[in-house]
Amino acid sequence: MPQKFDVIIVGSGACGGWAAMALTQSGFKVALLEAGSHIEPYRDFHHQWPYQLPFRGSGQPGFLRRYCRGATEYNYRLMIDDVENPYTTPHDKPFSWSRSRVLGGRTLHWSRACDRLSDLEFKAASRDGYGDNWPISYTDIAPYYDRVERFIGVSAARANFLQFPDGVFLPPMPLNCAETMFASAAGRLGLPATPRRVAQLTHMWNNRPPCHYCGNCVNGCDVGAMFSTVSTTLPPALKTGNVTLLCDSIVSHVLVNRENRACGVRYIERYTNRTIELAANVVVLAGSSLENTRLLLNSAKGGLANSSGILGHYLMDQIGGAAVSGFLPVLKGAAIRNDDGKSSGLYFPNFTNIAPQTGSRGFIRGYAMSATGGAAQFPAFAPDLPGFGSSYKKQVKTLYPAFARVWLSGGEMLSRKENFVALDPEVRDKWGIPVLKITCSHCDNDRKLYADFFTRAQELFRAAGGEIVDAKPYLSPPGSLIHEVGTCRMGEDPKTSVLNSFCQTHDVPNLFVFGGGCFVTTGDKHPTLTMMALSARGCDRLTDLAKKGEFA
Repeated sequence: MPQKFDVIIVGSGACGGWAAMALTQSGFKVALLEAGSHIEPYRDFHHQWPYQLPFRGSGQPGFLRRYCRGATEYNYRLMIDDVENPYTTPHDKPFSWSRSRVLGGRTLHWSRACDRLSDLEFKAASRDGYGDNWPISYTDIAPYYDRVERFIGVSAARANFLQFPDGVFLPPMPLNCAETMFASAAGRLGLPATPRRVAQLTHMWNNRPPCHYCGNCVNGCDVGAMFSTVSTTLPPALKTGNVTLLCDSIVSHVLVNRENRACGVRYIERYTNRTIELAANVVVLAGSSLENTRLLLNSAKGGLANSSGILGHYLMDQIGGAAVSGFLPVLKGAAIRNDDGKSSGLYFPNFTNIAPQTGSRGFIRGYAMSATGGAAQFPAFAPDLPGFGSSYKKQVKTLYPAFARVWLSGGEMLSRKENFVALDPEVRDKWGIPVLKITCSHCDNDRKLYADFFTRAQELFRAAGGEIVDAKPYLSPPGSLIHEVGTCRMGEDPKTSVLNSFCQTHDVPNLFVFGGGCFVTTGDKHPTLTMMALSARGCDRLTDLAKKGEFA
């Protein structure tokens, strides 16, 4: 007989880690399954100088070609192997899907941005008539934003912006010289600006030390100053004694009984290929947005919990592309500072289509920008400079602290049914599981929004006194911002949605899906904080229903 648990959680990233902590602390016996390997920060995360690495940290050695975009000599062990875990796209519709298979998932190397959505996003359809509203409002989720922020620690400044709700904050990280110049320019242009809100500690918090500004964030934080599952939510879960952690366990199916109730999962041991089944009263899918949907599609003919036929549809990323970059002349030849150690920056919340008259800029919805500058570990501009020898080195050193850039940190990609994922009928991964075929493209509104950003970014750069060197209006393929959401949307009507407002499937009441898949719109904010807040809300719902005997 399969081993039985109260709850099985699939995935150990931001949502899976939170669910494991919340449910074990409520007394549930939980199995937490992770497809990737175990990680120990004190053992696996090390500060290394580029000269300590065979390819000096910035090259693209052949072995990295196996790994998804974003893999470097520093962090490739945290990233997914695309050869073992392929996906497909139509030849004319590229999609960039960056993934992690490791305990903690992308929380080990994420950007740490923590943004609250507002009713401008939750009720956007009521403002401009496009698409659908979320079945929740800001009032419904605000207490859960508070709960998550209080626990993980978010450094930020209160800004009192309608479109960018304030939260429960630690003191913000200070702006560097370039960011201060951009903030001054924003004031002259009438643009909103505030320090970027990041899940990175500025003082001791919940027994975790503050950031020591090493700049190693995307390669794994060895002290736990930035939020990750392994530093923040998994330790309290393990302390309860109620969690069984199963790494290198690749879930292929959610199992369903004759009463159409989830009764467990089937998984494959990563290195032995042995197939094992576990039983549970409740199943929670908490992997990435698309992996959750892939599992649902593979678990039943036509897709599990898919009476609506909506599963897989309405895929969204956020809009992004190349930054506007150059130099701030006043900083040329200045003293070298640790400008990339704090890994945050200056943030410009959406300033378009805020007033009641929407679409006045030729497009609907909006976008947010970010800006930073100064000395970084790798002077990215150096390969493009002419010359060689000592004069070349002198030129690089003079420009080193003056480099700056403005980039699109999130533009709302409209939700469209024709952007979707499905199981590829021919291609399978290393373990024989069908892979996803991703069909996604930008629409005219996306392109107009990006063009507006590109104009405004150049205005901001020049207003700060900058000299623009690189300004190519290149709109990246979908997936490039690594903010993929949708494909398992929430809604009030089971005929047009997969989940209810608590991330519980309409069709299978003891099956919950946490993560970005439930998003109805993507908004212009980074999605992780909202995903975690919705997971916290879903865990409360699960606990309440279990107490009433719904899952016995």
